Amino acid sequence: MLKVLGNNRLLFIFLVGIFVGGLSYLHYEWLLAAHEKSTQELQTSKAAVDQKYNEVVRLKEEYVLLQSQLRSYKELEAKGFFNDQDRTAAVDKLERLSKVSGLLKANLKFGVGQLVEDPVATIANQVVLKSPVSIEIKSIDDVDVYSFVKFIEEKFPGRIDISSLSLNRVEIFDTTILRKIGGGSPVPLVDSKLTFDWLTMAPKDIVVPSESNNQGSAQ
Repeated sequence: MLKVLGNNRLLFIFLVGIFVGGLSYLHYEWLLAAHEKSTQELQTSKAAVDQKYNEVVRLKEEYVLLQSQLRSYKELEAKGFFNDQDRTAAVDKLERLSKVSGLLKANLKFGVGQLVEDPVATIANQVVLKSPVSIEIKSIDDVDVYSFVKFIEEKFPGRIDISSLSLNRVEIFDTTILRKIGGGSPVPLVDSKLTFDWLTMAPKDIVVPSESNNQGSAQ
């Protein structure tokens, strides 16, 4: 067989084999490098996509939180939380609420205001102002007192933290009391005392209000 092919042909075939083998090796090395490069680029792209996805998720969460905080701010603003505690206006408000509740009399006392440390308020250049309030109430029925408390919680400007509520029946409802009420002279049957802290947010340079007494009447 080798004699038939001849030395020249054998040498040619050998050289062609070496050439093809070299090309195959170079091609393999190039494909391997290209594959590794493509894999790295794919991983880099995937990491970038994951990062963008996480950023989108974080932005959505921050947006939901911002919307919730905005709603809370609007609710506080509508409730009058952002004010400097105008006590004259507060007395007028409490007197109106006592009349709506059907109380016979409500004597108000405001304690000395104080500033409460609050990091959020500090950032906004504001302070939280807290004033203790006590109200001595006279009414015919304890239901009127509970109605008054409910109105204060819902309609009084700012935030209300109730400290105590006491009720004491001072008269027994009988025919004599009924005649007095029917004759236009309501007789208080229940004495009550309500105490709460009144909190609002005000400018940083607010002047802390002093103690004061006011009397309101539902008659």
